[in-house]
Amino acid sequence: MAILTHGTTRKRAEKIVLEGPDPDFREPLSQSNKLAGPRAESFSTYLEFGPFTLSPPEEYARRKFSQFPDEGGPVILMIDVPDEIIALAVDEDYLPLSQGVVQFDEGAGLEELRIAWPTLSKRIVPVED
Repeated sequence: MAILTHGTTRKRAEKIVLEGPDPDFREPLSQSNKLAGPRAESFSTYLEFGPFTLSPPEEYARRKFSQFPDEGGPVILMIDVPDEIIALAVDEDYLPLSQGVVQFDEGAGLEELRIAWPTLSKRIVPVED
């Protein structure tokens, strides 16, 4: 079992906790984005202690909140995920676990994550300024 983190806004985190990761989620319109985004198709997370090769989840959550200031503030969604589900998402040639990223794609762990979702421990942690 490993703890995975996902930086986002409170509104989105609460929806994910209730419904699970949504591959059909589309980024809504924002002040800087005049078009709705493409279909998500995946759910990206980090191992709790990284490494954070792209940007730390806290930084990502702050950026997301700056784009969507009416979504309740930046938060980290923390999820306890069984190793066997994580293993389905890991591609050692493309995105090795040593980089800290666990990306659940359709056909590569996302369906299994969604099935297990109701039984997984989840918590929302506010990001401090």
